[in-house]
Amino acid sequence: MIASKHQSVAIIVFTAAIIILVNIVWWLSFSQTQQRFEYQLSRRLAATVRLGASNLTPDLISHLTVGDLAAYDSALEIIENIAAVDSLSEVFILSRNNKYLATTLLTEDSVYYLAALNREYIDSAFSISPDVLLFESVIPSIVTVAYQVGDVYLKSAFTPLADSLGLAAAVLGIEADIDYTDVLGDLKKNLYLSAGFSIGGGILFGFFFFFIQRRLSRAEKNILLSQSQANLGRMVAVVSHEIKNPLMIMRASAEQLNKETESPESHFIIEEIDRLNGIVTNYLDFARGKQMLKIQSIEIKSFLSEIANQFKPRLAQDNVRLDIEDIEDIAIMADRSALRQVIINLILNGAEAATIAVNNQPEVIVSQRKHNNKCIIDIKDNGKGVSEKDARHLFEPFYTTGISGSGLGLFHSKNLIEQMGGKLTFKSRTGQPTVFSISLTIADKDK
Repeated sequence: MIASKHQSVAIIVFTAAIIILVNIVWWLSFSQTQQRFEYQLSRRLAATVRLGASNLTPDLISHLTVGDLAAYDSALEIIENIAAVDSLSEVFILSRNNKYLATTLLTEDSVYYLAALNREYIDSAFSISPDVLLFESVIPSIVTVAYQVGDVYLKSAFTPLADSLGLAAAVLGIEADIDYTDVLGDLKKNLYLSAGFSIGGGILFGFFFFFIQRRLSRAEKNILLSQSQANLGRMVAVVSHEIKNPLMIMRASAEQLNKETESPESHFIIEEIDRLNGIVTNYLDFARGKQMLKIQSIEIKSFLSEIANQFKPRLAQDNVRLDIEDIEDIAIMADRSALRQVIINLILNGAEAATIAVNNQPEVIVSQRKHNNKCIIDIKDNGKGVSEKDARHLFEPFYTTGISGSGLGLFHSKNLIEQMGGKLTFKSRTGQPTVFSISLTIADKDK
């Protein structure tokens, strides 16, 4: 069982690790793809804005900044060509106060509408020193991070434009729609779905594995139990048979001695022989497996009263009170001898538990109730109760919580009741009374 638990934990950990690893790889791949797209777009925008700036001469910029219409027409033609060739959403030239000097966007606004959003990048472009503008062959460009405007994702690039004095008099800006966002969005949705399916599949696999593992554990347990019963049964049958014959001779001798002397010792010998014979009988019943039962109608009231009358004096010697209460005059379908054996076993078990556990009057109460077409016989003791650990094994063979006994009584009793078409159950908690319940079918009145 321990190995099975370790195996279960190992499989769960392995499955969880595979799911986590696969999802990490998926999301890392998505992140790398996103970064690759953005890097390629940034490179294209940087190259485009530098190329566009090379077509805007310093003289043209000087005339443009003072409002020369011819310069405006020339600049507009250049930036429109840039926008057309590179499929850009807008190409524009800005003055130092972020006003349009020229733009491909049809707008009546004179101020760049995203100036506040891109102010950091525009200011950086204007701050490039004149030495760089005059003497460097490649003018630096500044590319923004991707940003969202409404439902549109944009990316911009800026580069300074020098006038005839070599000063940064204007900035060329370009804007491009990030056309791969839809692709990345679909990919992200697919990743979310894949992650959900993988986690759900892992959970389903876990439930399926636990179900199979539980079935296998039960089957393994049943096989081991069957093998142990078969092996023990063969051994017990031989040993018990050899023991019963001497026991009967010893009992007959003890009865003869009791008649002649009426000594307490002889009575004690008879009781102990009977107890030992009961243990041997349980072992024999265990070895035989199912018994041949004769199911018949039994009047439960007289049946229980007969048992109580027989065992009340015996239990009273151990200061245990046996009470029979709430018994209706109804008939049930059962084997008389087997049912008697079960009830006596439960009464004696309850008496032993009550004697050990309490300081006040130990007692065993036998009662009866009806539920639908079932008669339920309850045997209740005021003992210390049964712990959760013991409760799981209470009906297993050779398991006992008492100070004596073979551990076969409850196992054999449960088998007998089930062969009679009934059920044997119990309710108990540590420190609370224990109630064993026998449920059997009520006999038809016609029978």
